[in-house]
Amino acid sequence: MESGEDNFSSHCVPGRPASADRQVARPLVWLTLALILGVAAPSWGLAIPGVWLAAGLLSLGLLLVWSWWTRRGAAWLALAFFFLLGAAFYQQALHPVFPPHHLTFLPQDREVVLRARLNRPSRIRGERVQLFLEAEAWRSPTGWRPACGRLLVNSPPLAAPPVGTAVVLQVRLRAPRVLQNPGGFDRGRYLAADGIFRMATLRQPEDLIILANAGALPLGERLRGRIRRLLGELPPAPRAMYLAMLLGDQGEISPEMRQAFSRTGTSHLLVINGMHLGAVAAVAYFLCFWGLRRFPRLLLRLNAVQVSTLVAAAPVVAYAWVAGGSPSTHRAEIMVLAYLLLLFLGRPREVWSALALAALAILCLSPLRLYSASFQLSFVTVAALLYFLPRWFRGAREKLSTSGRLASWTNLLWLRGKEAGATSLVATLATAPLVAAHFQVVSLLGAAVNLAAIPLVLLLALPLGEAAVLAQSLHLTPVAQGLLALGRIPLELGYGVITWAAGLPGSALTVSIPTWLQIAAYFLLLFLLFARRRDWRTWAGAGAAALILAGTVALPPVLAHHDLEITCLDTNGSLAGVAVTPQGQRLAFSAPRASWPGQRGGSLSPLPGYLHWRQWRRLDQVLALTLAQGNGLELLTLARQFQVGQFWYGRRGPEGPAYYELMNLLGDQNRSPRSLERGHPPKALGSVGLEFLRLGEAGDIALRLSHQGRLVLIIPPVRHLDAAALAPAPGVRVAGLIIPGTLAPTLGASLEQLRPEIVVIYGSPPMAASASGLPGGVRGYLTGEGAVSLRLSGQGVGVRQWRP
Repeated sequence: MESGEDNFSSHCVPGRPASADRQVARPLVWLTLALILGVAAPSWGLAIPGVWLAAGLLSLGLLLVWSWWTRRGAAWLALAFFFLLGAAFYQQALHPVFPPHHLTFLPQDREVVLRARLNRPSRIRGERVQLFLEAEAWRSPTGWRPACGRLLVNSPPLAAPPVGTAVVLQVRLRAPRVLQNPGGFDRGRYLAADGIFRMATLRQPEDLIILANAGALPLGERLRGRIRRLLGELPPAPRAMYLAMLLGDQGEISPEMRQAFSRTGTSHLLVINGMHLGAVAAVAYFLCFWGLRRFPRLLLRLNAVQVSTLVAAAPVVAYAWVAGGSPSTHRAEIMVLAYLLLLFLGRPREVWSALALAALAILCLSPLRLYSASFQLSFVTVAALLYFLPRWFRGAREKLSTSGRLASWTNLLWLRGKEAGATSLVATLATAPLVAAHFQVVSLLGAAVNLAAIPLVLLLALPLGEAAVLAQSLHLTPVAQGLLALGRIPLELGYGVITWAAGLPGSALTVSIPTWLQIAAYFLLLFLLFARRRDWRTWAGAGAAALILAGTVALPPVLAHHDLEITCLDTNGSLAGVAVTPQGQRLAFSAPRASWPGQRGGSLSPLPGYLHWRQWRRLDQVLALTLAQGNGLELLTLARQFQVGQFWYGRRGPEGPAYYELMNLLGDQNRSPRSLERGHPPKALGSVGLEFLRLGEAGDIALRLSHQGRLVLIIPPVRHLDAAALAPAPGVRVAGLIIPGTLAPTLGASLEQLRPEIVVIYGSPPMAASASGLPGGVRGYLTGEGAVSLRLSGQGVGVRQWRP
């Protein structure tokens, strides 16, 4: 029976029938859901002006006060208020009001000199290091002036300084660029969740100067330094895992390790989550409770549960502080403290309220955390366990009490085994659509691998590592070394199980990005299949959800348009897109922006994400008009995640690690890329003609597609264009011209010769003014405003531009 504190209640008033009183169980859960919907609504297209939001919140607030004063039901008012509050939180977090000396007001058209401090552990990302800084001052023409704000700096490989180190650096500030493509990663929103609104890149490590006399490091960083030196004696793999689990530092997790954990569904082992801090709280609680029970007279004056709860909260906060305060650590800390609060209040069974309280606290502090994969996976997993496990094991413990002692022990072990298996299965099933949406990989062996890895890593290796951290903080280094030596054994066994399972054929499945409708139908199907009371309505709902899932997968290929579709994506200067023939055959094309030998590059382009968003698994041809390090990572991802018929390349550019890895992978598969000049490329793909045109002496290759008497020219990133070499035969119209932004300023003469109907300009946003300078009769589109799709049919050419 729920108490009055747990309900929206319209209290009885004289003359009012009791049936009018309405109660809503666990109001905190519903309020949190309303806040979540409010934060998520802007991403679904809901745009409410700030003035209207303020007016709505004020009006609903006054109505809530009035309803409380008159003791009338106000559940819907509270839900509406929290919904609007969530929308307001989203807008404020994404577009906050900055103080006058914030980094966002510093010039971006030239380099500036900053003095800053590292406020978070650095991350090692392949060939670059990410430094997280808090600005303190900048050097203006008149001298040093105060500055504030967080800054993300990408640097060449260097020895990352510890947190708290003061540095001076010379960089050029820029706002995070969000590529306007469907299925793309919203980097700006991701960084805004951490309060980062400016980025910079170090051209060379010498542009960063560490100040040696800027004061002593913080106590927490000195302790973390001692722990790192202690872990430095371990081999690379155990050291990297212990750094991730104990300090939240994933800098030494190699791409191979990350891929193995992803394929086996065990990536949660590499972050500080609720299981880590929950174990710390449980040990502290039971030790304190056991100690208090040794003094009966003391129990007459103290509440042992409340005292033990307060004592358990202290090591949780301390451990999170030592771990460095990463977002995942903060989230786990709040979740554990929320449950300890309810335990302190004498309501340990209100786990749903504890979960809602934790989510509410996190979203109030940082609303954009809702969009992070870690937040979604953590709360969905816990909610699924709270919903499914009690239904599956209802009455199982009562049966144990009626059996004999030996049978009771046997049944208890069997029950514990079933609960562990069910927990792993529920966590895998509940997170599958979210994992697919964020990572496009679903582990098929996750439930089985977690059954072996969690006991070894979290129940054996992690407690020994935490004990080693405690011993090291007390300057008991020999004891800490002995504990780490013991913890290394189960840690290496667990990692061995993970790597072995990851190497099995079919251990993971590469999937497309599901739509929000498919995700909702999936969760609705699970919910209705295991509803508390099943009747014809729940079965009908489950059937409808299953039909929606099947229909959204089967219908799109059937309803596809039978035209030539060419999509050019928004990029940072490179060429990326895909052409789909009327017969459904797909040709992906790519070319990197201009680079030089030795340039560090190879960032992932939006092409794989777009293909996953379209839910395509097969590519008939992949065409690299230029094959180089700049698009090597993109092509490598296509080779790993999609079924590709053949790779083709035109000119070769500067090489690098991603380039060599691509060539080795395709060579091992007997699918080495073939040259467009010497490999006899196809002249048609279905009913679409293919021509490859050489551009000048540099050897650049352009692609010309022809369909029903119309042409589309696709030009790779070049600085000069000879339009005469691209002129079509008499009577053939150029329906579309796709060119880089570098050609836009000198486009006039080329347009006079080619006379295209539509010009698509890809590249950086500064070229946006070029579209307005096109001659009359030519329509111009900029991918910087959204990915552009051309559709050629017998009736003409159509254009569709994606808008976020």
